[in-house]
Amino acid sequence: MDKTIKILISILIMTIIIAAGFWVYNSFIKKNYMESSVKEIYTCPMHPQIVQDRPGQCPICGMDLVKKSDYDKEEELSGHNLSGVNVNAVKLSPSQQILANVQTTKASTMQFSGEKTFNGYVKINEKNFAHISTAVSGKIVNMFLNFEGQMIRKGQPVLEIYSPELVSTQKEYLLALDNFNQVKPSGNRVAIEQAQSLVNSSKERLILWEMSLSQIEHLEKTRDVKTTTIQYSRFSGVVTKKYVHVGHWAMPGEDIYDVADLSTVWVIANIYESDMQYIKSGQNVDIYSSAYPQDVMRAKINFIDPVFNPESRTMEVRIDVSNKNQMLKPDMYVKVKINTFAGQTIGVPKNSVIRTGEHDIVYIEKENGFYEPREVQVGYEHDGYYAITSGLAEGDIVVTSGGFLIDSETQIQKGFTSGHEKHSDNPVKNDNEEPKINPDQDIMKDLKDSKQNLEHKH
Repeated sequence: MDKTIKILISILIMTIIIAAGFWVYNSFIKKNYMESSVKEIYTCPMHPQIVQDRPGQCPICGMDLVKKSDYDKEEELSGHNLSGVNVNAVKLSPSQQILANVQTTKASTMQFSGEKTFNGYVKINEKNFAHISTAVSGKIVNMFLNFEGQMIRKGQPVLEIYSPELVSTQKEYLLALDNFNQVKPSGNRVAIEQAQSLVNSSKERLILWEMSLSQIEHLEKTRDVKTTTIQYSRFSGVVTKKYVHVGHWAMPGEDIYDVADLSTVWVIANIYESDMQYIKSGQNVDIYSSAYPQDVMRAKINFIDPVFNPESRTMEVRIDVSNKNQMLKPDMYVKVKINTFAGQTIGVPKNSVIRTGEHDIVYIEKENGFYEPREVQVGYEHDGYYAITSGLAEGDIVVTSGGFLIDSETQIQKGFTSGHEKHSDNPVKNDNEEPKINPDQDIMKDLKDSKQNLEHKH
């Protein structure tokens, strides 16, 4: 009997010891082990697929890894109210917002007015362009303009020509005058009219062959037939081209010189396709040249070319510019500044807009750490701001820093980037198309700023 009691007591004691050990294991050892295991798991807030059992840096973005337990607590504290949130919105925890250096600003109505600068060049005003040519065939025996760029005034001698036709016509004119003087005293009206007609026809030929009236009068007085005749210019300007030299036998109508009056010139500005909407005839322009950086020439757009240049992908506009001091030379390069836009509209910093080439995206901050992509239409640019013509309302909270990283997180969580969710399932890709990069979206700057902020926080 005593032996049986001892055995029962022993069994009872062993049962109590086992139960106590199991309770101690569940209450302390297992709990501490689970807590230490959780604390030893580290992940990247921006790339949750990166998991390690020790601290370190994310191999994708270089950010410091965060303890999984702390990350989960932040997720719980950040809330889960999804009412009124776009299904394409992305959620960031407080630590993710700090690491991504997310900064925001309110979209507001701004006064946009500014100028755009275009490349241009100087061209001869075609209204002031002329040719000096010979009206009669002959041999050029002397040239008074010897080189291109030489100035010439109206009435100045330009060349001396020997022409058999001019010599014979001078003789005919003198004979016609003699005949008229002989017939005139007779009083025969018919004979006088015929003689006068011969005088007029021969004189007209001399004028058409560019003999001046003073030369004809000299011929009448001296009755001295010149074997060579001097031709005078009917234009003032600069010799831009000399075609022949002394001794050349010229044909009727052959060009000898090109002359351009440079008192006014044309400035041709090349307008890119995207800026054509801002250009109107009559707009004021400022013209600058590297030759005279301190001088500004002001004029107005006179003509807009109706034909688009397919090679340069530009449209040419013409500006008439006064050039009395001849500061502007043909073919000189200039800069043309045009006042292109003015008005009030919603404006956001350039860094707010993610330009994918086909879509322009901004991220709007909603409640509880949600960021919603919004497609917008970008107008003109001025002083670091974009004018938003549609897609935003005044007061919307727009992400100005970290937008590129939010877009990356959207790709991870949703499986696509915000700039492509509206594309077809099988988009057609142009192999020759070059990727378009927004220079204002600097991911390296965002990463660097994020790391500095985190170090400062610690």
